[in-house]
This record gives sequence, structure tokens and C-alpha cells, in this order.
Amino acid sequence: MLPVLNNPVAQAKEPLSDWVPAWMKRKIGIVERAGYRIVGPHKHSAVKICHYTKQDIRGKDVCYKCKFYGISSSRCLQLTPVEFFCSMNCKFCWRNLGYIMPPENFPWDSPDEILDDAIRAQRELLMGFWGSDADKEKMAKAMEPKHVAISLSGEPCLYPYLPEFIDNIIKKRDMTAYLVTNGAHPEMVKKLIGHQPTNLYISVYGPDAETYQKTCMPNVPNPFPKVMESLSLMKHFACRTVVRFTMTKDFNFKEPEAYSKIISMAQPQCVEVKGYMNVGGARARLTAGNMPTHDEIIKFAEILEKNTDYRIMNQKANSRVVLLQRPDMNLTPEEVMSDDAFTG
Repeated sequence: MLPVLNNPVAQAKEPLSDWVPAWMKRKIGIVERAGYRIVGPHKHSAVKICHYTKQDIRGKDVCYKCKFYGISSSRCLQLTPVEFFCSMNCKFCWRNLGYIMPPENFPWDSPDEILDDAIRAQRELLMGFWGSDADKEKMAKAMEPKHVAISLSGEPCLYPYLPEFIDNIIKKRDMTAYLVTNGAHPEMVKKLIGHQPTNLYISVYGPDAETYQKTCMPNVPNPFPKVMESLSLMKHFACRTVVRFTMTKDFNFKEPEAYSKIISMAQPQCVEVKGYMNVGGARARLTAGNMPTHDEIIKFAEILEKNTDYRIMNQKANSRVVLLQRPDMNLTPEEVMSDDAFTG
């Protein structure tokens, strides 16, 4: 069954509303040229077909999230309700647009307005693949997205209707919601305890406040204690919880013992150690020399394993990522690989 659309009638692309400020119009032009589709009446949300969605449709490769968690890459809808807004401007971010915090009294779209338009846009963006070397069965399923990755750009916890947004995805549309946050907004993370996503990801960019300042160039004062507060809330979530360390040489790829203490405090179900990739906008700030090798990521993960009770369970070399699990977990998604990931 197709995901619910409140207004299933296709809509022609409209010119930008008069209210859209000049700075936002410039950035909309930049991201649209990069393959993004701006969605929603107030133009603050976006979708983009993920590289691994394209690869999966062609039967060539899948995202590490498929390998680790059973998320079907070809049926994943990659979106954001905050394309231009983030509390950080991380050095390693390949999507970095010179993020700002949302202006006061910003006219936010409703969850239905965003999701209806996002699903419609995903289908339109995929239409060109029918004439390619795509697997036609996978293409048919891709037109019915099952998984929503709220991770494309910006910080989703800045969207004031995020709890309702997640409920809309899971309860109304029978889809899964995969939320990635930088953790700098514990007040929103606390609200989500009553509106849980399917996967809660908190990305951690350093073991201390000084490293955060250097690596993240935050738009909010001293985010490190706030991130630690968000991590302390993880134990209240019944959904799958994941802490991800994004490792960048010369910035935060250091002190694995300190990261081990963060793991022991937060007690997530899973931990990912992910190497920086020199792609997109990050190339303007960093070089390939800032990329840890996969072997270096493995060695770092092995130190985490030694200093915690977590164990290494999986890895994906071309993504430079290693997965560790809490000892009470027995996550074997490669045995799932189905449209029913997260069930049972």
C-alpha cells in the first residue's frame, strides 16, 4: 500500500513565495542544482535521492544502515524539515551550507505538508530510473518508501513539531522513522521520550568541550554539556538507540578512552565509529589527509571494545564504519534484509 498522502493530486512547481528572504532563495538555488528537491509551502524542508538508494535499485550496493539495521536502501526516503538550519557548522559536514539558527517566528510547515510533498517529490525524482539498468521489482517498491531517514541536512530538533512529525510517520503512515540529531537540544530529546522514533541516533563529535568548539563551530554556546545531557536520556528510550562517533584526523580522532567513558555513561544499544569522508562541501575545509583509513577505524573500535563491555559486530569498509553492540543485544540485520525491518 502506498504511504498515506493527504493530498495525492500532483502539484505543479510554484515560484518562490514573496515572503522567502533573499538569503534563503540563494541557498535554495544552490541545493536544487545539487539534486535536492525543496518541499513544503514554506520551503524549509528538502529531499534528495541517496547514493545508496540508486545503488540498491541497480543491484550494486547498499547503505551500511541496511547491513547493520536491516533498512532497505531502495525504500528509504532521505529528508530534512530544516534544510538551512543547524546549531553547528561542523568542519567535516559534506552538506554544510553556512547554517544559521531559525529566525524568530519562522513560519513552519505542518508534518502533513512536509511528508505529503516529500513522498511526492521522491517519486518524481525516481521516475527517470525506469529507463535505466534498474531492477524493476526494486523500482516498484522504491516508489512506496518504507523508511524515513530524518538526516539529510541541518538539525531536526530545531523543527518545533518534531514529535508530531515522528508520530505521523510511524502511526499514520506505517513507516519507520530514523532520526539523527547532534544532541545539542536535550529539551527536544526529552519530549521525544513520549514520541519515539524507530531509531534514535545521537552523533558525538568529540570527547570534551574544547574539541567540540574546534570541530563543530557551534551556533549555540558551549554545546558539549547539552550533548551529554541528551546522551543521559538515551536509557529512557525503548527504541533502538545508537551513538555515532564521526572521526576526523587532526580534530577529534583521539583519546578513545575518553569516548569509552561516554559510551559507558549513555549505554546505547549500538555504537558506530565512522570515518570522515572527503566529499561534498567538506572539501572546502578539509582534505583527504583528514580521513582515517578503515584499518585505523577498526583499531580505534578495538580500543573502545577493550575499555567497555561492547563488542564489535559488523563493519563496512567502503563506508569506513564499524558497529559495536551492547552485550545484551543480538542484532543480526543481514538475516532480516526485508521490508519488515524493526518488527518483532
